[in-house]
Amino acid sequence: MEQQVNLYQPILGAEKRIFSARAIGGGLLILGVCLGGLHAFGAWRTGRIERSVAIIERQAASQMSQRDAVGAALRPSRSIVELQAQALELSADIAARERALDLVNRDTASPATGFAARLEALGRRQIDGLWLRTIVVGSGDGRLALQGATVDRRLVPQYLASLAEERAFDGVRFNKLAMRQARREEAPAQLMFELGASGLDFPTPENRK
Repeated sequence: MEQQVNLYQPILGAEKRIFSARAIGGGLLILGVCLGGLHAFGAWRTGRIERSVAIIERQAASQMSQRDAVGAALRPSRSIVELQAQALELSADIAARERALDLVNRDTASPATGFAARLEALGRRQIDGLWLRTIVVGSGDGRLALQGATVDRRLVPQYLASLAEERAFDGVRFNKLAMRQARREEAPAQLMFELGASGLDFPTPENRK
């Protein structure tokens, strides 16, 4: 009895492959698409977080700026000592203004020779080249002192003569006439003069500040 074995059957000679090249290629393509999707999702999520952080940082910076502004507004720009000194200066200024107002109110009883009339007379008797720098008025009639400057010393007698013609200066008496050469910083004045009255003192430069 004879048995023949066919060693060339296709089933024995075929190469066994688990995946084909096409399947592997498809799988790699799907894997690439998934990885790309994950990368895009991660980038989108990271960008969203960064934008949220930027918004929070801007809000925090705005709040800090507002807090600093409120703190600066609440903090006094001057010390207590400076504020007290300023309050004293304001009180002294108010008192001086009240005294001047009281003087004007009491001096208006004599319209021809009162305070307002004397000021009007000084305004009328202006001379080119001569001007007044300080006017001191006392509490009673005839109490007046003047400080002025001129570019020509000959204008001073002329000015005094013109004041003597004013009825408002009836009873006004000057007990001192002082003149001096003007300093360089007082230009264009060439001569400084003072008409003083008893009991009236001119303010010093320190008191004028």
